[in-house]
Amino acid sequence: MTARREPFFDAWESASEATRRRVIRKRLSEYVGYARRRAPFYRDRLSRFKCGSEQPLAEVPVLRPDDCRLLLPPKSRRLVVGREAGWTVFQSGGTTGFPKTALFSHSEMEALYLPNARGYHAVGLSKSDRVANLFAVGQLYMGFLHVHRALEAFGCTNFPFSNHTPAEFVRSCARLFHINCITGVASVALNCLREMEKLGMRGVRIEKLYYSAEHLYDADKAELRERFGVRQVATHGYGTVDTWYLGYQCAACPTGVFHAHDDQVFLEVWDEEARRPCAAGQAGMLYATVWSRRLTPLVRYRVGDRARWLVDRCPCGRTTPLFELLGRGDDILRIGFDSIDYGYVQGCVSRVPGLLGSVQMQKQREAGRDRLVVRVETLARSKVRPALAAALEREILSRRPTLCRGTAQKTVWPLRVELLDEGRLPRNPRTGKLIRVIDDR
Repeated sequence: MTARREPFFDAWESASEATRRRVIRKRLSEYVGYARRRAPFYRDRLSRFKCGSEQPLAEVPVLRPDDCRLLLPPKSRRLVVGREAGWTVFQSGGTTGFPKTALFSHSEMEALYLPNARGYHAVGLSKSDRVANLFAVGQLYMGFLHVHRALEAFGCTNFPFSNHTPAEFVRSCARLFHINCITGVASVALNCLREMEKLGMRGVRIEKLYYSAEHLYDADKAELRERFGVRQVATHGYGTVDTWYLGYQCAACPTGVFHAHDDQVFLEVWDEEARRPCAAGQAGMLYATVWSRRLTPLVRYRVGDRARWLVDRCPCGRTTPLFELLGRGDDILRIGFDSIDYGYVQGCVSRVPGLLGSVQMQKQREAGRDRLVVRVETLARSKVRPALAAALEREILSRRPTLCRGTAQKTVWPLRVELLDEGRLPRNPRTGKLIRVIDDR
């Protein structure tokens, strides 16, 4: 692993724009050539790559997650380079029919620790920290294994609990070994602290929480700081099982803003309706060409998230470009003629005191009309919940004239707000992630 070069983890984080462009173009050209020569699927698909163009991949077809399901084992080997074995196999998505797998060679697994460690360093992890690893493990899930290895390589003290460990045991170890940091899936880490609090936090002091796999919104971060005394809350990395890490935060990054790992991956933000790249500040779908993926090359992979490039450089001094993640492409519900974004609902929740950041929104279809249902967890007593629900309803509708008009004209059903006890919203039994958006269609 690359040695630290204070204040950054490695030299790439302060590389000049000229160096960055030269290296990126060279790596992209080499990678496209490799994929075209070695993977049968790409032989004709990459013929329209234009090396010297400002948008060299613009005419290359987009690779979608469902494509990978059909191109990778157990269905096919058309995206696999070589015939030898020696893979590590992970799985993401559903478990019915043919699963969507992600294959890594053992050498690829070792190479992936650089972006992971770069992210941990940028958000403030130090070798003196004592870290509880609460990432998901088992059932071919990737998170726990790579974070465990990255923490070892980073040099801090590592407690490999996983997401299945009872909060009572985590609390006991935290008291005995003075654990001061938690890393894990965002909602798993937050719920672990909530359960530990019920048992008593005497002798436990968690100063840092580093998460990934899902957002922690402002309401969550406020709870961590005000309720549990956590001083540093950030995500060390953003990515997917298929693409690996695409970005990382530093201490200066606000929620949802990331430095690009642009020495590891070529990122595009694309306006799919206009079929053109997005200008800085314009929202579009994120595509990734992942240079580290040699066993199963990924060229123009549609990540499934919306993003936008930011113009300004980060005050931390890193020259790696900034992008803002705007949520999943499927984190929007179409209610009548209005499109409701999960992040918008989260912002409304954060402005109503007394509500937690665990939020779910659902589209229901009843008698030919749509209904938006918003469910939020709270610690508030039963007698004050009607007032809180009414306040949230007003907050949501205050900025949704189209939704209000649809309700008045009876083309959509009225908004429904439901408040639940802490921990009552459903979680994914495999990962512990909160199930945030449900579309009844």
